[in-house]
Amino acid sequence: MEHFDIVIVGAGLHGLTIARTLVNASLTRPQRLIILDEGRSIGGTWAAERLYSGLKTNNVVGSYEFSDFPTKPGRYGLKPGQHIPGLVVHRYLTDFASYFGLDKLVRHQVRVEVASLQENGTWELDYKDFSEDRPQTRKLTCDKLVIATGLTSEARMPTFPGSSNFLGPLFHAKGLHEHLQDLKGCEEMIVVGGNKSAWDVCYSVAMTGARAHMVIRPSGGGPSWVWRPMYLFGAKFTLARLSSTRLFCWFDPGPFGSSFSSVRRFLHGTILGMWIAWAFWAALDFFAATATGYGDPQLRMLRPWTSTFWMGNSLSIHNYETDWLELVRKGRIVVHHADVTLLEETTVRLSDGSSLKADAVACCTGWKCMPPIIFKPEGIAEEIGLPREVTSHQQSTGKASQDGFNQFEDKTASDEPVAQGQRDRDIRSRVHSQIIMRFTQLGFSPKRILPRDCKSQRDWSLGLKPHSSTPLALDPGETPYQLYRFLVPPSPRFLRLRNIAFIGMHRSIHAVIVAQAQALWITAFFDRRLLVELEPGVVYHETIWHAEYERLRRPRESGGSGASFPDLVFDSIPYTDLLLEDLGLRTMRKRNLWANIVQPHLPADYKGLLEEWLAKSRERVS
Repeated sequence: MEHFDIVIVGAGLHGLTIARTLVNASLTRPQRLIILDEGRSIGGTWAAERLYSGLKTNNVVGSYEFSDFPTKPGRYGLKPGQHIPGLVVHRYLTDFASYFGLDKLVRHQVRVEVASLQENGTWELDYKDFSEDRPQTRKLTCDKLVIATGLTSEARMPTFPGSSNFLGPLFHAKGLHEHLQDLKGCEEMIVVGGNKSAWDVCYSVAMTGARAHMVIRPSGGGPSWVWRPMYLFGAKFTLARLSSTRLFCWFDPGPFGSSFSSVRRFLHGTILGMWIAWAFWAALDFFAATATGYGDPQLRMLRPWTSTFWMGNSLSIHNYETDWLELVRKGRIVVHHADVTLLEETTVRLSDGSSLKADAVACCTGWKCMPPIIFKPEGIAEEIGLPREVTSHQQSTGKASQDGFNQFEDKTASDEPVAQGQRDRDIRSRVHSQIIMRFTQLGFSPKRILPRDCKSQRDWSLGLKPHSSTPLALDPGETPYQLYRFLVPPSPRFLRLRNIAFIGMHRSIHAVIVAQAQALWITAFFDRRLLVELEPGVVYHETIWHAEYERLRRPRESGGSGASFPDLVFDSIPYTDLLLEDLGLRTMRKRNLWANIVQPHLPADYKGLLEEWLAKSRERVS
């Protein structure tokens, strides 16, 4: 049986980032590391087989590139300020892998199905190899395992009554590329969802001459905020620019990092500061709505239901060749607020009583947040910190410690599953109270304004306060990823073994900046060179604290994903600061204090991060 020092599952942005970091840090020899990927080509989300016409990044040139491997405009035909086409991203990632020799480490068309922890602390992986005519079941072992499958590997496909009777294609947006031939000649297409993927699919359909019906369920988060550049006093502001500038990050009540903590305490811990922060978000609502043109009565069904304060990464950047909203005005895209209740042969029935002719149905309904891997032995997934339901208080037969997290025994989750659930409930309840005392606005659910609630245009005003008067209660059924620093299991056993890590189990518009910091943190964790002391009780408490904060910060009511995994926007740079502080590295990456405050942060600002860490590590050893 083959054995490797390190196995990385996933050859997308995050898989390539961690592979390059591990090899360059000399944590392993290249021949002792392997990358397993289910795709036929490098790129993950940007693999060639997943691309479709018109697909682009939300990022512009210079903000979606590795710090030491810039996207040279001459090589890729890009212009400053341009959103990067999917084909270019795929080519760029392929070039990156080739330049650093990572392409030789990848095995394509391999699906890891089971990861079993062995008694000696190694992993045994069961996988299927689809590269041959007949799929072959194989095994290998490794000392350390990195899950880099991200959150867009396994589609969440809803089931509809009557779907077996529907005659046209019914598929998830992930499979759009595969169904392009089937969609030729379609006149009417139903697109379920209101997120970025739904916007992209509707645009692709409408540009072929067909009509797209965007169906958004009323119980969800509503239409995504669509961002166009905003202009103020002659200056151009984009969402990427705002959310990577520390001056504006201060207005986000993030708990990450220590940079400018006194400013953030003032803005979110005093009455005057909170009013100033609320004014910022109200102004951002106004300017974003004005730039997009939500005041147009023809666009009333696309107006977001909650403030930009709650906005997560379901947002949409207007990166289309032509005006997307003009297609709505022309009737090429029609928006419905309803649930799909029934599929018939050529008809889709909605909960508002309407019936729509349909030649095809595309579901932009998100992704399963669990890794597509079964972890064994039984119960270990809970110990690792993967999403699960918390055991109810009534079922508990164990007694939690007085501190709730300071007393641990080195046992698997299957040894004491009920007590584990009890401990989670006790700590989450305590942490929930701590968070809403520190960040008052997070104790209330988002203020939602739907078109049906508006009698006039004036009624569509989100107001100064982004929240309602309804308390946002602790929901024991929502248990997001519980990974320390969103990266590693917090249990004492895995803190001792240091044999597994997860990278990219979050969403962020600043994907590359975060990915590079995460990769370096995991490398230091594996090599026991973090500066932070991993005391089990403290680690577990901080893990629950950050997970519960994310759940409150990006709730489902606003279309956020915090109940499942970290959903980072204005808190991306502070989170990166937190990781760099654990590594003993500079968080202020620009030439002076003023630049660090008012200028946006780009991947280029983090150039030389790995070399800086290696140099500091050598200094500490000597």
